[in-house]
Amino acid sequence: MIPYTQSVASQEVPPPYHFPGVTVNGFVWEAHLDRVQEYCDTFLNLGEEKDRGFAYGPAATWPYAVMLFIDYPVMISASKTPRNILHATPYSDRGIVTQREVFVALPVFRRGIGPGRLITDSALEWALPFIVVNEPSSAVCGREMLGLEKLRALIQVSESSFPGSFRGQVSLPGWQSLKPTEMQQMMLFCDVDTGPLIPTFRGSPEAKSLWTLFRSRVAGDVIDGLATLADAIETISAGTMPTSMQTVSLKQFRDAAEPDKAIYQALVSCRSKYSNIENFQFYKEDDVHIAFYEDGSFGETLRFVELPPGNPSRDPGKASRSFSPKAAFRFNADIDFDNMRTLHTFVDQGQKPPPGNASGDLTAPWLRPWLGLFGPGWP
Repeated sequence: MIPYTQSVASQEVPPPYHFPGVTVNGFVWEAHLDRVQEYCDTFLNLGEEKDRGFAYGPAATWPYAVMLFIDYPVMISASKTPRNILHATPYSDRGIVTQREVFVALPVFRRGIGPGRLITDSALEWALPFIVVNEPSSAVCGREMLGLEKLRALIQVSESSFPGSFRGQVSLPGWQSLKPTEMQQMMLFCDVDTGPLIPTFRGSPEAKSLWTLFRSRVAGDVIDGLATLADAIETISAGTMPTSMQTVSLKQFRDAAEPDKAIYQALVSCRSKYSNIENFQFYKEDDVHIAFYEDGSFGETLRFVELPPGNPSRDPGKASRSFSPKAAFRFNADIDFDNMRTLHTFVDQGQKPPPGNASGDLTAPWLRPWLGLFGPGWP
């Protein structure tokens, strides 16, 4: 590979990143597997299956979508200053950034083609069809470094009607209609409103679902303990029992002469590792109302953001879909982003492949520690 030319004035800050003390509000709902497969075929299963050697599809054993509202009070870069920048302050010494982030994650399963690859290359990963941030440098880094299609948005987070409740709103630039004369404006895209954290005497009666069994103060303490134990298990097992989320996304650059074509396409991956998980608490799912506004151009934005069948909006003046999730929770943790990898580079079959390994690195996470132990030539 050739060295990347880095500007000292650039907002691109390379990983790894460390984010301590984040607050996460999470919401889970059922996903339709056919829509997840459509996303995989559009963005991950490019070209011919026999050429790439793998196929992505929905994780049928966990058919859910997860939406996270994350508040980062401190964002730290642990990256060193590139050698080709003289008299520059190391990234780790440049201060901190704060941000809010919202994304929808879908579990997808990568299946290696053939008996051997089925064992060594298959893995569970997470696709993010929708991700927004309110910090411009994070949007730049997310696109350039991690390959995530981050959008800038207005993200408002506050307490709702009761103490311990949550209210989150996401506004995006959009068009009220698709008429040629329509002016773009900031529009409400997503609105989440919850009741207070349980246990509480307010709100609707207890819901009858498996999640109800875990919704108590005692259960929250147990989850905290298991999360701490999980960190120890991952260390002891050399990563063969991971407790982290491995994302997969399509990173691509347009051709200057033909903008409808790409000069580079690759599937890239990044690990987001949650540690020091604490204060895990649940909301009553029947007291949580999630609304996505589908008017105008937002219908295209929601094409791959899997939504369950909804009820009419509580706001008659808006065309939206409102529903309650299967589960809703809040916790605090530290998050680290690292382990950047190019999983697979797509090559135009009419051209010569680029120098180096064009197939990337598809080795499954469970096998990687053993390759490091016995050497890259094994098995």
